[in-house]
Amino acid sequence: MSLIKTDREALIKELGEIDRKLDDITNTHRCFFFKPYKWHERTFKVIPNKNIIACIASNKIGKTCLGANTVISWALGFEPWSPVDKNYPDAVEYQGKYYKPSSLGKSPPVKIRIVGLDWKEHIGETIVPELKKWAPIGTYTTRKNEQGVEHEWDWFNKSEFKIMCNSQDDMVFESFLCDAAWLDEPLEKRKFTGISRGVFMVNGKVLFTMTPLSAAWVLDEIVLSGRGDIGIIDKLDIRANEHTNNDEFDKLGKMGISATQIEKYFDLLLYEDKEKGKYVQDKGKKAEEFIKRLIPVEKYEDIYKLKMLRFIKDIDPKEVAPRIFGEFKALIGKVLKEFDSGIHVIDKIEPDKIPTDWLVTPMIDWHLNVPIAVSYWAVDEHDINYCISETWENMSGEETADDIIRKKKIYGWNIVEVFIDPLAKGDTEYMKNRAGTNITDTYSIIQSRLLNHGIRLSVASKDKVSGIKNIETKLLGTNKRPSVFICKNCYRHLFEVNRWIYGDDGKPCKENDHFMENWYRYTLTGAKYYKKKLYRYKDIENTQMVNMV
Repeated sequence: MSLIKTDREALIKELGEIDRKLDDITNTHRCFFFKPYKWHERTFKVIPNKNIIACIASNKIGKTCLGANTVISWALGFEPWSPVDKNYPDAVEYQGKYYKPSSLGKSPPVKIRIVGLDWKEHIGETIVPELKKWAPIGTYTTRKNEQGVEHEWDWFNKSEFKIMCNSQDDMVFESFLCDAAWLDEPLEKRKFTGISRGVFMVNGKVLFTMTPLSAAWVLDEIVLSGRGDIGIIDKLDIRANEHTNNDEFDKLGKMGISATQIEKYFDLLLYEDKEKGKYVQDKGKKAEEFIKRLIPVEKYEDIYKLKMLRFIKDIDPKEVAPRIFGEFKALIGKVLKEFDSGIHVIDKIEPDKIPTDWLVTPMIDWHLNVPIAVSYWAVDEHDINYCISETWENMSGEETADDIIRKKKIYGWNIVEVFIDPLAKGDTEYMKNRAGTNITDTYSIIQSRLLNHGIRLSVASKDKVSGIKNIETKLLGTNKRPSVFICKNCYRHLFEVNRWIYGDDGKPCKENDHFMENWYRYTLTGAKYYKKKLYRYKDIENTQMVNMV
């Protein structure tokens, strides 16, 4: 018995030593054991193909963790959490094992700039600790600046980190070259311009991780720019942190709450009205009351252990959109929430490549004091709709008609009917006041010119509610297959669709809505694909071919 006991003790001791060694390896080489969240993996797929990658997300979902591991992999030249077979394309060998090459696309040594908001709290207490948490110990050395922050990192392979601060002078961000930059939270635009210039001169990359609480310039210059070299990772709410989400779910399950009830709890926790997309305003009171109705009083103490509930209790309702949903305040109440640039934006279709049997319907939003908005919508044989072109210029009625006629004649577009804002029929009173004489209304001017080319002009419907519902239906599509797309060359459409929001009165704002007006009105025209049929008939003298609808 004593021998068996001794052997067992020895085995336990040996296993304990193995566990300690594994813990040591894990703690000193943590990046090799990094397990990306789903949204991290989504980001890693985007990075190789873009110059700027912007992760616009809520608080507490692992943005700094993503940034730290990304720049560490860039410095090493490979992704330590992604072991691969040695035959993997460009596999990198490290200590006898093979790993996926870094998403930067450059071999070490590389120069990397990391930028934070302030030296003490953000850089000193968040960024540097996160880097040290994940970076392999013994592979780098650091130097401190006068603030006591380890702002220079030299890696064993000659790669380097230089940490910079948003409070530094603008000139510090000019006149240098680096292979990559990680900007954790938004910095001033001038500083971004300086640092990005230094990166792009050597074909590098900028990773942006931020909660959209400030720096409104990021919305226009980065997120809504429509630039092909920018990759946007958005729609990241607090539940994207899988650890926090699962922890909340597990705690609620241990209270005896069912999975269906837990999802109801999350709806109450995050939304005032989920159907209408209105975010929570009561600091989690309804969610807490819901849980209390489901569990006995003696379990109430467990409610206070729910991390997400505690977080929401401490947030100003005005900051729920950015802090919980990663959404810019300026975009709260978007009219077309279903629009996703990653799904609904397609490459430009060359004008002369538009099939002649597609029905093309121009839509005119007429104005007296801003540019005229002309949209060109086409429908194919599957009744899928495409915004193929746009015109956004100051034009007269004659010039507007000519814009349409030229496209019909030069590109052979199948234009049969044009629809125009009803305003065009009533603009003469305004013009009389300006010109002091009787003049023809714009509708009649355009109509006369179009008729000479066999094109009808009709007044568009103003049923905005039905039109918006039509757009939403087409964006979602049948079985999640959309039936509407916007080509990349329709810049003003893409500008407006992301800025069209509901006002305090619950109605779409009359700003950034010119092409949106055209869009919803187009859905009300009944435009459908029809096949031109070829008929034959024999004349007395010969056989002729005629096209008939």
